[in-house]
Amino acid sequence: MSEPVPNEVPGARKRGRPKGSTTGSTRIKILKAASKEFAHAGFEGTSLRSVARRASVDPALVHHYFKDKSDLFIQTMNIPVNPGDVVGQTISTPLDELGYALTRALITTWQKPAFRSPAVAMVRGLISSNTAAKILKPFIQKEIFSRIGSRLPEESAEERIALVASQFIGLIITRYVVSLEPIASMSEDQLIELIAPTIQRYLTGDLPLQKH
Repeated sequence: MSEPVPNEVPGARKRGRPKGSTTGSTRIKILKAASKEFAHAGFEGTSLRSVARRASVDPALVHHYFKDKSDLFIQTMNIPVNPGDVVGQTISTPLDELGYALTRALITTWQKPAFRSPAVAMVRGLISSNTAAKILKPFIQKEIFSRIGSRLPEESAEERIALVASQFIGLIITRYVVSLEPIASMSEDQLIELIAPTIQRYLTGDLPLQKH
């Protein structure tokens, strides 16, 4: 997996720099180590302490530059926005309106040019790389699907989340990666009106789900 080297973000942390840290080179060193550690141990098997060991820095430095493991992962993988933040803005919506809220949040986010270009590149990388997909899957599960699943009946949550994921992933590939018409040219509002009812049905509607 490639090792992205993001630019330093000025003022990313308000607290003082721990003793022994230098400049942005320390942050880049941590990001390089994190890239290797995530590739080796996956998202679930990686910890901030294990990244610190690989980077040969004090663990306090990792905490200084990165809020938590998800923050480190997002910056290591060059994910343009934390999907957990997008979901978090909608997850308190009443359940019978959640499908519309999630659909609007997804489409609105993807319409932003600053987000869309790197996000499309990331999706293409996921399609072509089994390794990248395996690394990202637990992160997406934690940041997106676990949050949505917490709002659903336990006995059908897994199936409902999988159906929601299939619809959203298909939409992203069709509209933003393949640019299939007429979906690629539809307005945000038109697309939301077409997609949201299906998402809502997957979340709360009657589904012929059977446990085997």
